[in-house]
Amino acid sequence: MNNEVLLLFGCGLLLMMVGVYMLVLYRNLIRLIIGVEVVAKGVTLVFLAAGLFRQDVAFIQVLIVTFIIVETVLAAVMLALVVGVHRIYGSLDIRHLSKLKG
Repeated sequence: MNNEVLLLFGCGLLLMMVGVYMLVLYRNLIRLIIGVEVVAKGVTLVFLAAGLFRQDVAFIQVLIVTFIIVETVLAAVMLALVVGVHRIYGSLDIRHLSKLKG
C-alpha cells in the first residue's frame, strides 16, 4: 500500500508542477484555465494519497467530491469570463488585458 500512496503522491506533485509550468509559460487564457485545472487535479491526487496514508478514505472522498464541485464551478466562471473578454477584445492573449481600467 505504501507504493500506491507514493505513486499517487508523486503523480499529484508532477501534475501540480506541470500546471504551474503552464501558468507561467503561456499567455493564452484558455491554456491558463487548462493549467489551473491540471493543478487542481494534482491537488485531488495528493488529497487521495493523504487519505490512503491516514487510512481515512471516507473523509477524503467527501473532501474530494466537494473540491471537484468547487473546481467545476470555478472553471465555468473562468470560461464565461474568457468568452466576455474575447467578445470585447477579439483576442485571448493576456497582454491585451492591460487596457482594462478599474
